[in-house]
Amino acid sequence: MPNTSARARLLLQEILHPEEMNRFIAGCVPTSVEELRGLRERSDDYLQWAKDQAAQSAAVDLDTAERIAGVLASLLDEPDRYDDEARALLAGATSYFVDADDDSNDLTDALGFDDDARVLNAVLDAIGRRDLRIELS
Repeated sequence: MPNTSARARLLLQEILHPEEMNRFIAGCVPTSVEELRGLRERSDDYLQWAKDQAAQSAAVDLDTAERIAGVLASLLDEPDRYDDEARALLAGATSYFVDADDDSNDLTDALGFDDDARVLNAVLDAIGRRDLRIELS
């Protein structure tokens, strides 16, 4: 779990809704460099599943899902760059992304990936990677 200062930063920025924060924090677990590398495959698999589902439902916001997966891929491909706290935050963001039934259902809500983007953006702010933020319309 991230330390209190990281959690406070995320809360104070008022980026996350309380339920998003609770689900996100649950996924913030101590994560090794090797485990972080493995999360890339989990994210890629989820994106492929979302693509398969999008073929059957116009409600899936595949564009946002692809942008999230792309940002996660670039972060997860550089696990040595991050300290323990940042790796836990990245694990939390990845776990949140691959949970279809999070705060907004990814497959039944037209804005289903917006909460995933907010979580990822909060993590990007916390780890100093604002350059990768996903802008939502």
